[in-house]
Amino acid sequence: MPVYEFKCKKCEIKFEEYFKSASEQKKLFCPSCKSEHVEKVFSVFGTSEAGNGNLASAGGNKAGSGGGCGCCAMG
Repeated sequence: MPVYEFKCKKCEIKFEEYFKSASEQKKLFCPSCKSEHVEKVFSVFGTSEAGNGNLASAGGNKAGSGGGCGCCAMG
C-alpha cells in the first residue's frame, strides 16, 4: 500500500495519505484547514544497509561529500 506525503498550500502543514495502489486517484483535503489546495512532496525514506539493521536515508549522502542528495554517488 503506497504512502505519499503532501503539503497544504494554504496552511503549510505536511501530511501522509495511504493509497490502495499507485494508480489510485482520490480527492485530498488538508486534515488541518480542510483546504483542497495540496501538493505532493518528495519524501525521503529509510532503508536497511545490507541487512545490518542500521537505517540510512535514501541516497546515503555523507557529511562533507560536496553536497547534493548523494543519489548518484557510488561508494
